[in-house]
Amino acid sequence: MSEQKQLNTIEENLMSNAALNNPATIEGIQSLIEKTAPLVQAGRFNHIIDLLSLISDNIEFLDEASLEKTTKVGEEILALGWTTGNAIRMANAQTEALEKPPGLFQLMSSLNDPDVRRSLHFFIGTMRIIGRQMKNN
Repeated sequence: MSEQKQLNTIEENLMSNAALNNPATIEGIQSLIEKTAPLVQAGRFNHIIDLLSLISDNIEFLDEASLEKTTKVGEEILALGWTTGNAIRMANAQTEALEKPPGLFQLMSSLNDPDVRRSLHFFIGTMRIIGRQMKNN
């Protein structure tokens, strides 16, 4: 088949496709081309395709249990980030509301708060585990 015939066949197929003749579809494709053109011209679009291939290959090799574990870890990381961000924002707001910084005795008296002791215990336990791992490496 000649090149011109192939082009004519492709053009006929495109023109007969109702979805491709939709103005919203055409507008969306034009927008997509405009946004991806710099990536294609710089050769960076290839990296995106490679990344998608890598993700796709890894999903194929994962069994259901592994995929669930991976998803759970991702959810836990997201929850940890959200919780940490919330705690930092709340602590920052409380600190900004202070007229002057607390004194040494006020800081010591905050150790009577069970929430403070619980968080310090968590922090110290985390540091202990990191130190143990550093020693083993």
